[in-house]
Amino acid sequence: MSRVLMVEDDLEISQLLEIYLSRYGIELMCVTLPSVALEKLSIEQYELVLLDLGLPEMDGLELCKLIKQSYPNIPIIISTARIDVSDKVVAFDIGADDYISKPYEPRELVARIQALIKRYNKFEQIASVELFRIDRTKMQIYKETSLLELTMAEYEIFALLLSKKHTVVSRDFIANSVDAIRWDSSDRSIDVIVSRIRHKIDDDTKNPKYIKSIRGVGYKYIGD
Repeated sequence: MSRVLMVEDDLEISQLLEIYLSRYGIELMCVTLPSVALEKLSIEQYELVLLDLGLPEMDGLELCKLIKQSYPNIPIIISTARIDVSDKVVAFDIGADDYISKPYEPRELVARIQALIKRYNKFEQIASVELFRIDRTKMQIYKETSLLELTMAEYEIFALLLSKKHTVVSRDFIANSVDAIRWDSSDRSIDVIVSRIRHKIDDDTKNPKYIKSIRGVGYKYIGD
């Protein structure tokens, strides 16, 4: 099931869409505040953002810009009743992938969501083959054609970082997501495991190509 984050202050629209999209295998998470949307994106994985422009806290165009700066691999569809052509031009200039005017036919929205997710997934699959490839069946990771000799904890943490490419993953999230380490593992133990991963993938901590430390928070995979 595809996971979509909707930022919309019209609860009636979001509730109706949540029910409708579920018929097509799309799980819709709806929030009204941009600050909550940014928090959700930092800790959870979504395949697309559906974004209204008339929002509290900040304009949707500003939120679109912030999302694209931090999460360039998440497609964004602007969904709005605003009819100013300049909004559409600015939206595409700052990174929006699609723009649909309200009111719209829900089936058209489904088609646009599915097309964008398919396009981005295809791009990510091609990119991952170029350097790191995860074989989840065998729980192995390859760097190009070479199998990495990873412990179970190393495999699970590195697979998590790769799956959340360009997204900051907190140490708490790692501790709660990786079965091979205890949920109450210390930050230090996680840091040691990440250090071992870096050594095995030939990453330089001072000038990282793959795993970047986010001070006081966690880590982010920054490779292409």
